[in-house]
Amino acid sequence: MTMEPLDCERCGAYVLVEKNSWHHTSTQWRSDSRTTCLEYREHVAPTSIRSGSCSELRKSINRAAVDGRITVPE
Repeated sequence: MTMEPLDCERCGAYVLVEKNSWHHTSTQWRSDSRTTCLEYREHVAPTSIRSGSCSELRKSINRAAVDGRITVPE
């Protein structure tokens, strides 16, 4: 599998996504997307190296998987 590009339907943040299964998703945030997404900024301290998250991005990923816009292995 390779990571596939996806834009958040709410804020337009551009990320790379890899669905390893319906329950496992890897997301790679670009640095400019981290500043675009308000929810991401609210969940990550400025000095933290932890990954942030966004409930709207998760919804966008799930819709893209259901719609077949990103690949989900069987």
